[in-house]
Amino acid sequence: MYLAAPSSGSSIVGFIGSGGLAVILTVLLVFGVIGKGRVRLTTGRAGFVAFLAGSAYTAAGEIWSHAEQVVEQGWAGLGVGTGGGPFGEIGIGAASLLLLILMLVAPLNPVRASFLCLIAAITWPSAGDGSVWAIPRQLVGALFMVLGEKIT
Repeated sequence: MYLAAPSSGSSIVGFIGSGGLAVILTVLLVFGVIGKGRVRLTTGRAGFVAFLAGSAYTAAGEIWSHAEQVVEQGWAGLGVGTGGGPFGEIGIGAASLLLLILMLVAPLNPVRASFLCLIAAITWPSAGDGSVWAIPRQLVGALFMVLGEKIT
């Protein structure tokens, strides 16, 4: 899946593509969390970059879809959306709210925030377009549109 056609001149930096965007954001996330270079991502910034990266993974597909599969399998193992599991019936809305609560109250460092926000970037859109959980993904889509890239 392409974010923008390679021949379209709409991007201010040239054609990036969904895979390119995923690579760029992953490199920024990894080296920013390590923080030994010029850029050190704080917890909040690491979470933000991770959410952007997770959104790019979903759009890029290919090898990037493995992250989405791992998250979906993890939720299925806990019984989310399956009608019953070890914790009873848990809907995707409950899982989404749990992620938000963890973001707000858990003691996070940049690494934990990155994983939590990557999971949220994949989980929240699963709640559906009419839910409040779709809003962050729509905002990310608008941000990517500024670069000339389109996330579907």
